[in-house]
Amino acid sequence: MKFTPSYRREDVEVLKDECVYKGFFEMRKLTLRHRKFNGDWSQPMTREMMVRDDAVCVLLFDPKADKVLLIEQFRPAVLRNSSPWLLELVAGMVEEGEQDEDVARREAMEEAGVEVKRLEYMFKFVPSPGGLVEYLRMYAGEFDASLVDVTRTHGLDDENEDIKLHLMTSQEAIDLLRQDIENASTIMGLQWFALNKTELVKKWQAA
Repeated sequence: MKFTPSYRREDVEVLKDECVYKGFFEMRKLTLRHRKFNGDWSQPMTREMMVRDDAVCVLLFDPKADKVLLIEQFRPAVLRNSSPWLLELVAGMVEEGEQDEDVARREAMEEAGVEVKRLEYMFKFVPSPGGLVEYLRMYAGEFDASLVDVTRTHGLDDENEDIKLHLMTSQEAIDLLRQDIENASTIMGLQWFALNKTELVKKWQAA
């Protein structure tokens, strides 16, 4: 079954678009109305949205060694948790003029110290469509696990990154789905990997 949205972009009328804050993130205030499912137009409404650049996430996988590489880093937005250090995929925002593959390779080197060989597109998603303007595009990236030094930390000092590496078997990575690992892109990436690992290995072996 293929889902087709009931309406398109032209069924939304933006009456006013204001920037109310601009820093590392941007906050915009929209006044708009949209077509309702009964065919009428909604009343004008106000919605605040946080705007940030699209991002690319990479699940690093060595098909020969059957290993997955994940990273751990501090995240201030989850300070109310028992621990604000999260297990994640390598990821980074798309800068002007960059292609997704450029981001994937750059971030893999910066955050994990590894070179990405082949990339396989997984899917894209909107993390929080009710108030966040951002797409995350997900990839599986091939790397050489024998070159990984888990005793070293990684990340850019000028971005205050302090990243720890976690190298594990693919089954150990998939088994993390039984835990409360909290990070959405990590969960979805591992779910995709659990469903598609066999086909991915066949594809990379055949290439």
